[in-house]
Amino acid sequence: MRIRRLIQKKTKKFFIRKLRNNFSTLFQSFNLSDRRYCDIPYVKLKFFKSSSLANAGEIINLKIDGQILPKIIETGKFDEFIFKFLKKKLKKKSLFIDVGSNHGFISKQIANIKNIKKIIVFEPVTEIFNLSKMNLNKISNVQYNNYGWAKKVGKFFFYQNLSNSGDYSLIKSKQRQIKHIYKFKKANKELTKIINVNKNLNLILKTDCQGYDIEIFCDLSIDNLRKINMYFLECREVSEKNKINFYNKVKLFKKIFVSCPLIHKDTREISIEKIKEYFNYKVELDLILIN
Repeated sequence: MRIRRLIQKKTKKFFIRKLRNNFSTLFQSFNLSDRRYCDIPYVKLKFFKSSSLANAGEIINLKIDGQILPKIIETGKFDEFIFKFLKKKLKKKSLFIDVGSNHGFISKQIANIKNIKKIIVFEPVTEIFNLSKMNLNKISNVQYNNYGWAKKVGKFFFYQNLSNSGDYSLIKSKQRQIKHIYKFKKANKELTKIINVNKNLNLILKTDCQGYDIEIFCDLSIDNLRKINMYFLECREVSEKNKINFYNKVKLFKKIFVSCPLIHKDTREISIEKIKEYFNYKVELDLILIN
């Protein structure tokens, strides 16, 4: 019995050492576990050190997953490039439109920029939308919308990646296997309404729709695109059916920047021809289109 207890103790210590600080492994094992009687709907993270995401003593709320949660615990940060880019470049009073706002972490950072006077968020996943409202509750100039943008109005299948609470999409993939139904409205109509009501502000549009962003971009009217001052467009590739439309609409913008952390750390200005080269890398990137 003593030998067995010793072995158990040694084994336990071995696994603790192996798993220590490997938060992704811990949280992923939770996500893959059976939860027949109860669940942990979300967790609260209290910051003891200030970062661009939260001040010391502040609490943020998010779902347990294997990517976003461990990343924030380890670094205290979340996708800072939009915040840093706008903090450096933004010179006029602006409205930030956050399509696919998820937990609201991008908007939470953006709200700290002096020239951001209003934020409008769109998030179709009700559970995560409610968390974003909790995370943004101290910001007075936020308008919340519990639906997403699509090419037409309706309730559509929305696919979830269990490993990543930021990976919901209208496009199914090997990672996105869990199916939900959520509400969507026509992107171009929503943008038209925003433009008409906010004529005194520069418009900054960010879409993070996990592969559906180019579909939205190509569906927006030329007239509306010309009224956007900055467009943060997440993408990986462009389909053959969208190529001509996509590049024609990119030409409407005066400058193009790219953020692609897997290729380079900095955000750099590029040409339209260079976009094709980035698509050849088959990695996720963000285009910043500026008028």
